[in-house]
Amino acid sequence: MEEFRLTSVALKEVGVFDDVRIDFPASVTTEPRTKAEIHLFTGPNGCGKSTLLYALAEIFDKPLFGAGLIRKRFRSADSSVAFSADGWWGQYGALFRAAGPSIETEFGTAQAWINNANRSWYFALSTSALPKAFGSGGASVPLASVKDFQESFQPTASLGAIRIPFAAFAYSGQRTLTDVQVGAIQQIANSPFENALSFDATVRPGVLVQWIANNRAQAALARSDGEEEVAATYDRTLGKISQLLKDVCDLDIEFRLRRSPIAVVASINGSVIPFDTLPDGLKSIISWVADLTIRIESVPWTEDRDMFEQNIILFLDEIDVHLHPAWQRRILPAIQKMLPNAQIFVSTHSPFVVASVDDAWVYRLPEKGKQEGRLIEPIPSGAGKSYRLILEEVFGIDQEFDVDTEALFDQFYVERDAFLTSKNAARLLISAQSLVEKSEEVRVIVETELRQASRRTGIEVRLA
Repeated sequence: MEEFRLTSVALKEVGVFDDVRIDFPASVTTEPRTKAEIHLFTGPNGCGKSTLLYALAEIFDKPLFGAGLIRKRFRSADSSVAFSADGWWGQYGALFRAAGPSIETEFGTAQAWINNANRSWYFALSTSALPKAFGSGGASVPLASVKDFQESFQPTASLGAIRIPFAAFAYSGQRTLTDVQVGAIQQIANSPFENALSFDATVRPGVLVQWIANNRAQAALARSDGEEEVAATYDRTLGKISQLLKDVCDLDIEFRLRRSPIAVVASINGSVIPFDTLPDGLKSIISWVADLTIRIESVPWTEDRDMFEQNIILFLDEIDVHLHPAWQRRILPAIQKMLPNAQIFVSTHSPFVVASVDDAWVYRLPEKGKQEGRLIEPIPSGAGKSYRLILEEVFGIDQEFDVDTEALFDQFYVERDAFLTSKNAARLLISAQSLVEKSEEVRVIVETELRQASRRTGIEVRLA
């Protein structure tokens, strides 16, 4: 079974990036796949983490390019994003400068699929990725056909023979879940591709609540008709979400349809809680995980298999932003297990996220103007490493305490070095006393340093 996956991207004059290339190595996990492939983007504020996600998401968005998130970050007529996948490649950008329909990209020759000179944008693809009729032969459906299909797909229309082998979705760590009135149990007419790559607007609270109501009502109707297997199918879908929430939050969460008045509520460890009053972190997780479930359930997939095992490309922009560190440690392993055939790209500031997954890749994006070389190399993720080591290796932070305490330590070490030469302990003891008032942990470090200084000088130095 051939899976779609991105292999490289190159950005020129886009956001903070002058000229950068990133290659995405495959997961080293042997078949069969049991965990999603994960790529983590880290770095200081303003280093381009979100820009990079927007650039990747635009590859899969509907073909009305021109008002997307990434276009706002184009800096000139030469701004471009080149990309490659297994077996094909392409490029999009501000201005198509080639004399004919062909353009030489970072990864090979591509043909202009969309070239709007009036609006100054283009999208070029290799021949194998250009549109072709569905069912016209060949082993795979090309990217351009999938993008075109997203524009016209309607869930309520007859699906016919049209199926797609992969789909992409993007979310940010927002908290959008709210109480929405359920007017009736009715079919959802929204396309699974509606704002699917918008990040901030991907989650649709009204659709989410309606979908839960439909799911619970259909399960109940199936049971009343004696169709227990059908009812169990509906239970399994919501059960996947509940299990993920259990894995991440260690909470027993069920979604229920209340009869009078009709409303969707959450039961958390046996207590019914309205959506509006859920903790922000829980709102965030439920919002995007449930929305993703709704979407992948509605996609007409080529492969006849469990919907959570479909070939998904997922972009997550700082989904850890509202989460307690304990939940940050668990969110990616849970998603990695839930979507075993997905390729997931994540931006994060959290060492707990970076340290939470094994068999993943981390890309440390430098501050603007401090990039060394054009290629940003991946490093193995941090599962099995201490948080202290992750902070130093990945985030470039070797300090262990708050800023004020670190400043006091800096002054203490200056006075210690001066004492080793002058043998006058007065200033060293004043500095040491200021430090030990911070905490017992700090006192242990200071007393150890004083004992070492005493041994080296032969002069006993001790706190009062």
